[in-house]
Amino acid sequence: MRRYNLSRPRVLALTAAISLLLAGARSVLDVRGLSSAASAAEKRPSAPLRRLPAPANAAAEARAALQSRMVQHGKTMSSLVNAVVLLDRPTIATLAVRIADEEVVGRAEAGGTDKLRQVLPSAFLGEQDALKTAARELAKAATEHQPDSALADKFADLTRTCVSCHSIYVGWRTGPLP
Repeated sequence: MRRYNLSRPRVLALTAAISLLLAGARSVLDVRGLSSAASAAEKRPSAPLRRLPAPANAAAEARAALQSRMVQHGKTMSSLVNAVVLLDRPTIATLAVRIADEEVVGRAEAGGTDKLRQVLPSAFLGEQDALKTAARELAKAATEHQPDSALADKFADLTRTCVSCHSIYVGWRTGPLP
């Protein structure tokens, strides 16, 4: 059985990382003007959401294609959260590289363009590029045995892109985002 060093400084570092992650998520929502929606959702006594609400202006075919790709991505991200909290550097590196290299939602495929990429908002694609960069930085931090605080910071950067992409998805419009 593997033992983890859960010393007080490490626990404090992880707690700080989670706080930063939540603060980053809140700032993305504030920038996008969704903080009031988030506040309303916090007051709701219902069960937690299992998926994002579907955007009204996205075609059903595009939503279905995106959802099928996001199912695996969600599983990988959940495993990554667990690996980061447990400071499992080999698993962090493996999962972060998988996110950067394989789980690109609107990717250009060899010899052509992905149809989903053609209908996604440009802001979504920009965040996808930021996700790839952040995932590679997290993998590098894990591989190079950078301090635990660096892992927390890199993970917060990665997760910030998730929140931003989700915000863009929920606000999906037929035209450019404001």
